[in-house]
Amino acid sequence: MAKIIAVIEDDQIRSASISDFSNVAESITIWQRLTHQQYAKNTLVAFKNDWNNFLVFCAQHNALPLPASAEIVHRYIEKMAQTRKLASLKRYIVTISLVHRCHALPNPCLSNEIKLAMHKQRLDKHDDYTNAHGFRDNHLHDLLESFMRSTKAKDVRDMAIWAMTFEGMLKRSEVTALTINDIDIAQDGLITLCINDNLVGLSEVASSAVNRWLTLSTIDSGFVFRRIDRHNNIGDNPLDHSSIYRIFRRASQELELPADVIFSGQSPRVGASQDLADAGLSIHQIQHQGRWRSPAMPAQYIGQRAKRDNTLKKFADKNNK
Repeated sequence: MAKIIAVIEDDQIRSASISDFSNVAESITIWQRLTHQQYAKNTLVAFKNDWNNFLVFCAQHNALPLPASAEIVHRYIEKMAQTRKLASLKRYIVTISLVHRCHALPNPCLSNEIKLAMHKQRLDKHDDYTNAHGFRDNHLHDLLESFMRSTKAKDVRDMAIWAMTFEGMLKRSEVTALTINDIDIAQDGLITLCINDNLVGLSEVASSAVNRWLTLSTIDSGFVFRRIDRHNNIGDNPLDHSSIYRIFRRASQELELPADVIFSGQSPRVGASQDLADAGLSIHQIQHQGRWRSPAMPAQYIGQRAKRDNTLKKFADKNNK
């Protein structure tokens, strides 16, 4: 569900905030204040970087960033489109819109000029998205067979992450945010995860991998998956998104896959969708199991791009009514 950030009502506070957002910021403090800390730190960092880039562009073209004209936003999008993908362009529009709306300023991104500009980009960049390589069931079992006897903390942790993320079709954010309170271990050792109020059951194989990690790490509170230093010491700090990426990149290296096959944090959701499709599940069943809001992404993951595009159009039309 999209977050609703309140508009700054007080004139004096709004004026001071506009002044802050008219200059390049080094920290996310002003973003935390603007959004009332409703977003994760990584999201605020992305907002900050996007807005700083827009400020620099405006300065280079002697244009006012707040309020920005539709023309300067259009020029910015055209410039960034030379090197950026459609997803990035959409994020820039969201950032610029957010700053204007929260400061009760006319939003240039709502103009027909920008809507047409983004429509053009969607057509031009229709095929610029690519799926991550799928991390599939055979990959998981090959890894577990290779490391099942290892007692190194990093190996045991990574095995648990590979198994749990694949079986649970978890997002990177769900893995990094997982705490001991989100895990229920039955008497027979089987594990059920509570992910955003959804119960996700793990098989005996994945439950065993997670239980090995919990036993070795002796973690009984706080975050489940944590950083490990070069001396094999388990720290207190949780993993971040880049850590999950490196753990799955390691998986592709350990499996000695071709150089152009590199797993990422999205790979287990892609691979699990493909395995479920091969097993005969429908797109809607895969959507339910992966907890997607719409069937668009599983359709893309299993190669049904026409279905994906049709679904996205219907989803957009529904939200615009």
